[in-house]
Amino acid sequence: MVNAFWLDRDTARAVEYLVDKHVLSSVFECSMVLTTAVQLNGYPGSDDLYFTHPDHPLTVWTADSLANWNRLREYVRLAHEEWRHRYDHPPEKEHGSWATVESLDEETVAGLDWPSEEASDPPQVTGEWQATDYVDAYRLYYANEKRGLFEWTGRDCPPWIEAYTVPDGNESHPYE
Repeated sequence: MVNAFWLDRDTARAVEYLVDKHVLSSVFECSMVLTTAVQLNGYPGSDDLYFTHPDHPLTVWTADSLANWNRLREYVRLAHEEWRHRYDHPPEKEHGSWATVESLDEETVAGLDWPSEEASDPPQVTGEWQATDYVDAYRLYYANEKRGLFEWTGRDCPPWIEAYTVPDGNESHPYE
């Protein structure tokens, strides 16, 4: 499943909170969302770009405005840096998915016919874990659905995990 995990409003902190597995998947999957979004908005000569999940909520959100697209691009850029950090890659090592995003012409991207000029909050792609605030929804989702993936190489466990963990069998949570 394609997802960006908005675990904090500060994008750098959100990326640092990602479990190891999601650092790599964020670079790969979200790069494809970025290239799909520009294609949906008419990016020329896009035969060599990834195209996936055009109707997924994250892709729809990303394709809605340049501001949203730039926000996800920054998330992926930081996830790429985190990928280097977690897996001890040298500074010159570049993931192929990120290289594809970097190959996009910035002026062409900015000049596309984006449906909206406004930034909006990212969608909550969090299953049953919904909340008024998207960060709360993603923290609930992470703390409760992603426990089996908890591994942070070179990082501490996020300080909010315990506060967002709902005991098994308890379907209510304080962030609704």
